[in-house]
Amino acid sequence: DEAYALPTEIWRETVARRQRSEEVRLRLTKGEVRNINDLITYNLDIQQFAQDVIESSEGPELVRAFWKTLVDIKVLDPTCGSGAFLFAALNILEPLYEACLDRMQSFVDELDAAIAQGEKHHPEKYGDFRRLLNQVAHHPNRSYFIFKSIIVQNLYGVDIMEEAVEICKLRLFLKLIAQVDGVEKIEPLPDIDFNVRAGNTLIGFTTREEVRRALTSQGQQGTFELFGEGDAADRVEEQAELADKAFRRFRQMQTEDEMDLGLFSEAKRELRERLSKLNDELNLALAIRYLSAPVRDNDYAAWLKAYQPFHWFVDFYGIMNTGGFDVIIGNPPYVVYSPAKVGYTIQSSDFSTFDCGNLYAYVFERSLNIAKKDGFVSLIVQLTILSSERMKSLQDLLLKRGKLYITSFPRRPESVFDGVEMPVAILISTSAHAKL
Repeated sequence: DEAYALPTEIWRETVARRQRSEEVRLRLTKGEVRNINDLITYNLDIQQFAQDVIESSEGPELVRAFWKTLVDIKVLDPTCGSGAFLFAALNILEPLYEACLDRMQSFVDELDAAIAQGEKHHPEKYGDFRRLLNQVAHHPNRSYFIFKSIIVQNLYGVDIMEEAVEICKLRLFLKLIAQVDGVEKIEPLPDIDFNVRAGNTLIGFTTREEVRRALTSQGQQGTFELFGEGDAADRVEEQAELADKAFRRFRQMQTEDEMDLGLFSEAKRELRERLSKLNDELNLALAIRYLSAPVRDNDYAAWLKAYQPFHWFVDFYGIMNTGGFDVIIGNPPYVVYSPAKVGYTIQSSDFSTFDCGNLYAYVFERSLNIAKKDGFVSLIVQLTILSSERMKSLQDLLLKRGKLYITSFPRRPESVFDGVEMPVAILISTSAHAKL
């Protein structure tokens, strides 16, 4: 009967579902569900739980803390392709942004009602909420503000194919435009050229230590002259800090109520020039490891085109300087490595997983290196990562980091992902001390 069962359920399934529901409710009542692992064990809706916590918060402190976390979180897809995972992250973050703004509005409305009844309150009470809600009001609607904020502040991607990067950005823009019901309401689209970038995830400098080692050893030979005399590593770091300040200003301008397009264009030009100059020096430092010295212009140009180096330390300096990305998600390529097949050479000294012989292993290691110590790295990879002896170095790396959650999907009876004719696994890696 429809009064008791879901569509197509038989009585046995209905009884089992209700028993399961009563069991979970009892555990919740007893306080036995205390962390994110428990939510997963009992198959509870984590996103809905987070929304409920925000919407039922009795004081503003929790909302403030949640909002600060939301706007600060950095989500990366290191092989983003056309942006499917970033698009999914956008849709996951959106209702949490919405819940925070709704609760802020309710606090402000309750305060205004109390003031109207003669109660006395400090004039700056909920001032931060009012300023934010006023900022929302300067956009076509709240959904537009939320999606724009997420795209500008939370989402980052890298892919070796420039065409894929452009499709990814277009996909995010179309989502944003879809929130506007009239062409006259469309405001200038955000510029995310520095969020979603074209480059080779596996080739380039990731940390300050790597840069210092390379520039110190080669600077002693008089190789670098782009920034004048002095210690090359110190000069690069100084210029990277200036570029990061330019990037933060560039991003801030996009959230201002009345952005000056002339100043915005100038800020973008300055940022691009700073990054270009930094990349020139680091590219040359990297090329020396691959090409015979002295480096000839023709050889260098060909090397740049084939390798497309991406320097995480420079292009995402602000994020890397504060520990790395909070969340890294994606589906790296399952490609057996050989220089002839991929078009570039990976040096064995750059990856402890080099003997794995597959690009997905190298992407996983690179992701672990650019994530925060307590950040979450979750990639879809081949199921052989769990069983193949060749993957031992990657297995050891993951186990050494701390917690590892695995969901495997065999090929039979049916592939869980359309077009993927092989067994795969979703791995979530984090540190032993990571907290929700």
